Amino acid sequence: MKRLLILLYICSMLMGANAQQYIGSQGLIHVPTAEMDTAGVARIGAHFIPKVMMPDKMKIDGEKFDSWTNYLSITPFRWINIGYGYTLWKFHKNKDPKREVGFYAKDRYFSLRLQPIQEGKYWPAVAVGSNDIWGSGEEGESKSNFYRNYYAALSKHFDLWGIVRLGTHLTYREWKLNINNKWNGLVGGLTLSPTLLPELRLIGEYDGKDVNIGADCTIYHYFQVQASMQQGKYFCGGLCLLIPLL
Repeated sequence: MKRLLILLYICSMLMGANAQQYIGSQGLIHVPTAEMDTAGVARIGAHFIPKVMMPDKMKIDGEKFDSWTNYLSITPFRWINIGYGYTLWKFHKNKDPKREVGFYAKDRYFSLRLQPIQEGKYWPAVAVGSNDIWGSGEEGESKSNFYRNYYAALSKHFDLWGIVRLGTHLTYREWKLNINNKWNGLVGGLTLSPTLLPELRLIGEYDGKDVNIGADCTIYHYFQVQASMQQGKYFCGGLCLLIPLL
């Protein structure tokens, strides 16, 4: 908890905040939402992923490992977001079990999000999407799709007492591989942004298995940082560059 408080303090000192997900799309920490980036914004970034957050099939010598994701995403119009990313995968060099272990492979994936309904005064924003939308399935050549999931999300914000903005997010998500079904079903969370620091966002979420907490913020409108604690004890976080293309 002390480490989390330090991270939140750093975020508040840096000013600014917005959503960032480890695949480069809008969301909480591990949970997608119905929010969208501003039209014409692209993201390029990297994110540290603790092993507790890694798909169960991504192992080396029977053990899961900490890793990194890198991504590029763009919101060409206010209603669509498209992304490409990959997670670094540990293997023995040249797949020789006698050689050293390192990040000698990548699990690549595309993501897509559509927002048919924008948030209004009396109704939430609605979005549908998928991660790892294209590639072979469990019976295909690569037998990957470790991140493939489909979801429908609702997001609604409320201004409370003129001092804080509360975001409420509810998502139904279905993962392709049975090994990831611990994250299936209803997931969601809350966000809080102080009126005096409207870009600062504190996050609490339930990802289908665990409760995670964190914060994210933007620096000088172009750099965005997110720091979180999975299960309240495992660090997860990253940095991305926001590029306005319009």
